Amino acid sequence: MAFLLQLIILGIIVLIGFQVWNAMKGGRGQIERHDARTIDGSAEEVSSAGQHAADTLKDFEDARAQLKAAYPSVFAMLGGYLNSHTINETGSLEGAVKEMIADWKSRSDEISRELTKLLADNDTEEECRAIVLAACDAEFEEEGYRPWLTWLLGQFNEFN
Repeated sequence: MAFLLQLIILGIIVLIGFQVWNAMKGGRGQIERHDARTIDGSAEEVSSAGQHAADTLKDFEDARAQLKAAYPSVFAMLGGYLNSHTINETGSLEGAVKEMIADWKSRSDEISRELTKLLADNDTEEECRAIVLAACDAEFEEEGYRPWLTWLLGQFNEFN
């Protein structure tokens, strides 16, 4: 019985020694750590949820900058009035919109041109929603973003 225990212990020691020797020379017994995941033969970088969010946020900021460059007056107007501070100050979203229209009345030609271009360039509700949400804090889910922008254009066309 003691002989069998000695034989088992010797076998375990030999296996451990073999694993250590194999790991030191770089054989199959080595534990490998990868920074890339292989899927269907292609390498894909592994990233954390935070890294994915940071990349998405960077993409959003880049798209927002492009939109701001394309519609600078619309972004200035919406961002300046339809933010949480002004909405709280005026007491409602409607109050902030009224104040915005009144203050931008003198620039109605400029705003009308940009709103017309915005509506012409962006046919879908999703595109208009993305632009409005990139510019300000206001949400127009009930009215719809494209109809609301069309209504806003009409408000500035009344002044011409």
